[in-house]
Amino acid sequence: MKKSNFVILFIVLGFLGVNAQQNVFKINPLGLVLGAAELSFERALSNKGSVELSLAYSRSDVGFSTGEEKATGYGVEGKYKFYLSASKDAPRGLYVAPVVTYASSNVERGILEGKVSYVAGGGILGYQWVFGSDSGFSIDLNGGAQYVSASFSGDILSADDGVVPRLGVGFGYAW
Repeated sequence: MKKSNFVILFIVLGFLGVNAQQNVFKINPLGLVLGAAELSFERALSNKGSVELSLAYSRSDVGFSTGEEKATGYGVEGKYKFYLSASKDAPRGLYVAPVVTYASSNVERGILEGKVSYVAGGGILGYQWVFGSDSGFSIDLNGGAQYVSASFSGDILSADDGVVPRLGVGFGYAW
């Protein structure tokens, strides 16, 4: 029994030590302009791979000639980044990543109310700069496409499914 515990401990410590201190905490400045707060945390799992989790909250009040619309929502997104550069280790350099997203919003427009939820999956190509040898300011730029499948309830009459482009920007700190 003690031998198996030692082996498990050795494996876990070895996994954690592959890229110790390879973390990036980011915010999306485009989201702030559009009324959303998006925070992301990325952790390098190996020399060429990392996982990123993003959480978002949005709130908007928009006035139209036909009335005011209020929306409040949240979302969560996951990515696994494959870093392609031969000379740089994760989380630095050129990468490709599959992306999975879930988001939900409650919408009010006059006396009408409803909920829109969607699940999306796609892929991105990006580049992340980290300024400093071990830690420092980071910039992450990416773009790609995703397929969105939306559902709706309440007074919302439609929600479109299909392929849409996506653009991502992240400013943060890596350590």
